[in-house]
Amino acid sequence: MSTSTLPPERRKQLLLVDDEPVILQVLKAVFEDEPYRLTTASNGKDALAVIATSQVDLVITDKNLPDVGGIEILRAAKAKDPLAEVIILTGYGSLETALTALELDAFDYVLKPLNNVFDIRNKVRKADQKQQMAMENRRLIQELSRKNAELEAALDDARALQAELIQSEKLAGIGTLAAGIAHEISSPLFGILGLAEAVTDEQDLALAQGYARDIVEYCRTIRDIVVDLSSYSRSATHEYLTSVELSKVIADALKLVERSAPVENVVFSTEIEPGLYLNARTNELQQVFVNLIKNAAEAVNDRVLADSTGLAPRTVVVQAGRAEGVLWARVADSGLGIPEDRLRLIFDPFYTTKPAGKGTGLGLNIVYRIVTKYRGQIQVQSKVGEGTEFNLRFPVER
Repeated sequence: MSTSTLPPERRKQLLLVDDEPVILQVLKAVFEDEPYRLTTASNGKDALAVIATSQVDLVITDKNLPDVGGIEILRAAKAKDPLAEVIILTGYGSLETALTALELDAFDYVLKPLNNVFDIRNKVRKADQKQQMAMENRRLIQELSRKNAELEAALDDARALQAELIQSEKLAGIGTLAAGIAHEISSPLFGILGLAEAVTDEQDLALAQGYARDIVEYCRTIRDIVVDLSSYSRSATHEYLTSVELSKVIADALKLVERSAPVENVVFSTEIEPGLYLNARTNELQQVFVNLIKNAAEAVNDRVLADSTGLAPRTVVVQAGRAEGVLWARVADSGLGIPEDRLRLIFDPFYTTKPAGKGTGLGLNIVYRIVTKYRGQIQVQSKVGEGTEFNLRFPVER
């Protein structure tokens, strides 16, 4: 629908203000065929009343009125609507007045008498176009702000979902660790039970005290095992970013994996440079290395069990160091390896090479998410019958 066919209530309001009836009549005649709702005022007070009580879009006002001047009308129109456009008419122009009008964002400053009355119509049309552009810009900014808020909300939802996925995969992995940890706890528990029974029948105080000290040591061992497991299972969402020592993270991850059941045929080899620090959440980095080391250990164990000669290599190598501008880490195994056509799929969610019921298919996807979260890179190389190697690189500031 063009502006000329808009119903009156939807047309822009043009306010004409002049204390000379002839000029007001001429201006009204010029704009009769234009698509505006015309309103006239012969003094400043009436003009201010119109501005205060209705939506005035465009204003043509004489600067010198008997009561309130055109500059005050300009201020009132801009205060009511910053996008309102105002043209000032004056028969007594001065540079100072013109500068004041333009500083207050008047669209134009025109001297009377008008050489061509229709020239003022062209100025109003240009002012209208400027206002249309400003209104469209405002609409686009509002739309952009709304879209940005929606994107922020979606990003928050994605972050929350990722945190839930990481935690869910971690808790699923604890089932694998639990069997080995239960086995490790059972030994000191049997020791505690035997010593406690011996203490009740022991008459020698010194020997009884020795039993008590052994019980304390067994209890501390169990406490350390439980603390390690509970620390690993804790959600990282409430953990602060901190300077994480990579050697400790890897040592804790190795400790957790070594307590799991399928590592009896695995020999671990570590080579970690001292003083490697990364700004991250400890729990998330630990999850990266637990997943990689556990997968490596299971791959080696599977190969050993499948080999009837007893000559299958049994090593899992974990290394970390510093290069120019990066911290690097390597987890390599001598397992069965991964076929080349499956390598590109291993970081995909829910993809797993393990038998049904033995893997969620989220482990390496979570590893990838955490590594890239800290602007890191992870690459994999593998050859069937030779093993698999994961290489991680994290950027660090000097």
